[in-house]
Amino acid sequence: MPSRITPIDVKAFANPEIYRKGEQIFENDLVRYRFQTHYGLQATVRSKGKFRVEMIVDGEQLFGRCTCHIGSTPCEHQVATLLSWVSEPQTFISYQALRKSIRQKDKSTLIDVLINLIEVFPELSHFFVSTPGLDEIVAIREDVASIFDFPHSEKIDPKEIIEPFQILYVRTKMLRNEGKWTHARILLFELLNRTLALLDSGQTYEPFQENFVAELGDDYEDIAISDPDFDEHRGEVQKEVQEILDHESVNAEGVFLEQLCERLGVDET
Repeated sequence: MPSRITPIDVKAFANPEIYRKGEQIFENDLVRYRFQTHYGLQATVRSKGKFRVEMIVDGEQLFGRCTCHIGSTPCEHQVATLLSWVSEPQTFISYQALRKSIRQKDKSTLIDVLINLIEVFPELSHFFVSTPGLDEIVAIREDVASIFDFPHSEKIDPKEIIEPFQILYVRTKMLRNEGKWTHARILLFELLNRTLALLDSGQTYEPFQENFVAELGDDYEDIAISDPDFDEHRGEVQKEVQEILDHESVNAEGVFLEQLCERLGVDET
């Protein structure tokens, strides 16, 4: 649990230079939207940009991810988030407190909040309503394709597509909770397959943050294996797995799908 983090842990987490930078960010009150999850901490840190930080506590180990160029390597934004927790844990909204507060709101208030959010982020509308006359799986494929809708002659910054990725990740969880395992799997497959194709073509002018693609592969594998109707969709999954493993960038990005290959009887080499 995050409560186990001590000032000594934070100092040991990063080298002295990174620690000093993180300390300055914290002292300047630049750690915002602090949230405590079941497994760690999340926050938004402002420092020459706006970065999303996620800290995971696994036993005695600390692991961090940040949307800055450093990625999973300890950075000043992660240090600042940890210092905020150690010094001001009461400023972090807990999952339990958030859930309780939402449950206390009446239904009409929540509906109004959702509609207002959708007016700002129209892509959220597909969480609730599919495009009229369009099959939901077809709509999912089109929504993923829209993220990659840019000229093939143009190099892109991976950070530009992280936000729509995050929205679709949340949509995957909703589909899974509704028992729509096939929909969730196809959504993740399309994200993973198109990301690898983008990397194969050398169309990014800098890498995705460390482990981003590997974790995308892990999520796809988890959804596919966990599907209670896995055997019914075995043929479709096998084609998807083969398409993923055929990418030139798959090994370099750490996407192996070993458990899935074993269950399918596929030779991943």
